[in-house]
Amino acid sequence: MNNKFIPIISVFMTISLVVFVSLQLYWIKELYTSLEQDFSNKVYSALETSTQKVNQIEVNKYWNDTYKNVGKEVLASSNQPVKTYIQQSSDSANRSNILFQTSIVEKQNIPVSAKGDTLYTTKLYKDEGQLKLKRSSPEPLTTNISRDIDNNSYQMKEFARLSATNLPIEKRVDSKVIDSVITKELRLKGIDTKFGFGVINKTNQLTSVANNIYLDQKDKTNYTYPLFTDSKDRTLYTLALVFPRKDYSLVKHNLPMLLGTFISLLTILGIYIISINYMMRQKKIAEIKTDFINNMSHEFKTPLATISVASDSLANDKIATDPAKVKYYSGLIKQENLRMKKQVETVLNMSKLERNEMPLHLKETNVRELIRSIAESFRLIVNERKGTLTTEFNATKYNFLVDEFHLSNALVNLLDNANKYSPETPEIKLTTKNEGNWYVIEISDKGMGMETHNKGKIFEKFFREETGNIHNVKGQGLGLSYVKKIVEIHKGQILVESHKGKGSMFTIKLPII
Repeated sequence: MNNKFIPIISVFMTISLVVFVSLQLYWIKELYTSLEQDFSNKVYSALETSTQKVNQIEVNKYWNDTYKNVGKEVLASSNQPVKTYIQQSSDSANRSNILFQTSIVEKQNIPVSAKGDTLYTTKLYKDEGQLKLKRSSPEPLTTNISRDIDNNSYQMKEFARLSATNLPIEKRVDSKVIDSVITKELRLKGIDTKFGFGVINKTNQLTSVANNIYLDQKDKTNYTYPLFTDSKDRTLYTLALVFPRKDYSLVKHNLPMLLGTFISLLTILGIYIISINYMMRQKKIAEIKTDFINNMSHEFKTPLATISVASDSLANDKIATDPAKVKYYSGLIKQENLRMKKQVETVLNMSKLERNEMPLHLKETNVRELIRSIAESFRLIVNERKGTLTTEFNATKYNFLVDEFHLSNALVNLLDNANKYSPETPEIKLTTKNEGNWYVIEISDKGMGMETHNKGKIFEKFFREETGNIHNVKGQGLGLSYVKKIVEIHKGQILVESHKGKGSMFTIKLPII
């Protein structure tokens, strides 16, 4: 993939994702608003029905206490009509149809307190019937017709309204009654979450009729509806409800839909993150590959040029007849050939390590002596730069299973880095010690160090810290990656501490088996 194309497609993917997420969030917000509105409609409907029932319960209380037997019978009277409506019509069969309606209206005012509170009642007695008569001659008067004419049977309807502006709320309604009525009405509407209720007077003050939930949550958004009114239909008391777990109730009843939305949203986000990460990794791999090829080309260019010059020199007759020069140029060719071979083997070894195709040959080794011999050999290289390599062998347990070849290569890589990344006279220190069942090797220097953000990257393949686009030190960027692999195969750990301009310290911990 073209490296220039990756940022472009990343931008378009990001814009698309932002639009999609915004639409999803907007849809979720609209859905929640709709669910909240539906919840509010159900609550207000339940409040309306509940207040009507509470009013009816109050009226029944006073009505049944004062007139216990009224309303249990159907009254019959033919001498009390207030209004009578008669309608007569004729048909083709020479018959007359008489439709009659008789009604009696009776009003009563029942005092319920000494302060003028009154129960206003209205009773309506109504009787309806139909008579069919012949117009040409009298018709026999049957018993049923005579009873309908002489003895009106009235059906009673009762209407009552309590006007009690002076009664305290505690005498008008009970908390248990309100709780029972509201619970029933809310359940009929499909609402089963906990609620708090309270009765508020006309001065917007909370009365003593309230439950504990309302007292704890009264500052939350509440739903109100008139509970009691006066004779002029002005609100005396208001019933208020709060739902502390309303959001949970809304989510619970719509969980499958919301869960599906969130899962789809998270899936899209996951795909986006994976795709962007994959493209960035591909871009990085392409850059690393190019960098690696450039570095390897640079590493091979010098020995190839040297071999070419040495070969041309050997072809010269004057040199070919001089055994000393032939030996010198032959040795030079061999030396550069070994250098190139080492470069190739390093790459191949890393490839085998990645595929776990390089088994370790573990044997019990005196690691102190192994490190001592490595340090003595490498001290010659440091001395060429007039530097110092000091050692401190503090470990008392140093005989355990290791692969001498690979461990030696790993330590040489670390020492070589300490030397290369010390631009001035190198000062390298190698220390060993025991920490429990660990054999600890510390290699520190006072070189250029590294940036903090690079400490987590130095063990990646082909990574090399650089300044701008210029590499200050030659190499393929495989050394530390190789060291980390070798240490991990030994079941050990490798740590690094580094500060820019102050130097670095690498710590290897190997288990003593």
